[in-house]
Amino acid sequence: MEKLKNGFRFTRVILLIVLSVIFNSCLSGSHIDKELFYIPNGIKGNISILFNCKDGKPKKWKDGKRLYEIPISGVLKTQFKENIGRLSFEEDGIPFKVEKYREYAQFFYVDENYKPIKKINYVPYFGPYYVSYIIKNQINVTGTNNVIGFGNEKEEYSSSDYLLFFGGTLDYKKVDLTNKTKQDWLRIENWDTYDYRNN
Repeated sequence: MEKLKNGFRFTRVILLIVLSVIFNSCLSGSHIDKELFYIPNGIKGNISILFNCKDGKPKKWKDGKRLYEIPISGVLKTQFKENIGRLSFEEDGIPFKVEKYREYAQFFYVDENYKPIKKINYVPYFGPYYVSYIIKNQINVTGTNNVIGFGNEKEEYSSSDYLLFFGGTLDYKKVDLTNKTKQDWLRIENWDTYDYRNN
């Protein structure tokens, strides 16, 4: 009987350790991959990452982070799965959350050889607070890793979408990255050839 009790206690301790590791992993956000976005210089407007595409670019990593090399169309089809999950924050407050998002997602303009030439200011969306993080007189980018599903009669996609905008020109009330325009579909269909620069 004593051996059974000891065995039960040992099993319970192991279970608690496993649950603790899982719980702490969720709190730290480590279940979400960090991401690098390499965007051709000159692109403005919305960019889209389309996940689970068999005809997409193979997975690519840099310094332990997902590397998304966006084509000149502003649309990347990738074989990566959705980077879903939720960042949890050890501290409260908008400044801490903004820094956490900026740690997990970084955006760069690149040259024709996909060498970074300029970091783009990332402005995660937090209602009226976003204005404080915009850098005027230069390009900013906004959005999160939220995944949306969309499609037409031929294809279904899941994507994360971001918006590159100049200075204080952004009006969040008018931003809608979920409804695709005819131009968006043209870019998706010709994702590896369509030129969206200086659009």
